[in-house]
Amino acid sequence: MKLEGTTKKIMELLTEYSTTKDIAEHLNLHPKNIDRYIRVLRDLGLVMTKKGKNGGVFLTEEGRYLIEKKYISLITIKVQIVAEDRIGLLADISSKISKIGGNILSTTLEREHDDVIIWLVIENIEFEKLKEVLKDDVKKLVIL
Repeated sequence: MKLEGTTKKIMELLTEYSTTKDIAEHLNLHPKNIDRYIRVLRDLGLVMTKKGKNGGVFLTEEGRYLIEKKYISLITIKVQIVAEDRIGLLADISSKISKIGGNILSTTLEREHDDVIIWLVIENIEFEKLKEVLKDDVKKLVIL
């Protein structure tokens, strides 16, 4: 999914504004048109909306990632990780994947002597970035 057009402008404005009224005024559009975009962005998980005094429209972590990268991959990758087994290993790996905007869809683990073999299905992540962020935790990382 590539970020472009009015959607791109709205998401970029959400880094400064939090109301559809402000965004509509800035883009010279009717607020109802902005609301339509916001509903779709919310359904995609790119923004969240809050009602009330401190309410508004706010970018999610995925939304901020999309603005930074200009696209997100809706394709999933399957990776195999071999690492020395230790307490907290899977939590550490999951946390690092989350911090770079990845979403783990499934996990399978298997022990082999002092190592653990982990198969992950991940979306919204670049393999090279995954290798970089996990380099200190794993012995082997391959894309399947």
